[in-house]
Amino acid sequence: MTVKVIPSHSIKAFRYRVFCLGQDLWNARDPISRANLALQLADAATTLARMEVQAAQPFGSSSSYSLPEAGHS
Repeated sequence: MTVKVIPSHSIKAFRYRVFCLGQDLWNARDPISRANLALQLADAATTLARMEVQAAQPFGSSSSYSLPEAGHS
């Protein structure tokens, strides 16, 4: 049996992480747990968004898009 290991800092791992945290948040009942899950989800989603932008850069679309730095809008 071969087990596939996904590198923990890969884009695929962050996609799974965002999905699972979203499911956990949806099912959580305790307000403190929901708050903690929401923070984790926001952090993972932000990282994923940055990774997706980096992955899209080589495709050289005509309208270039980049995410703002943290804390800036």
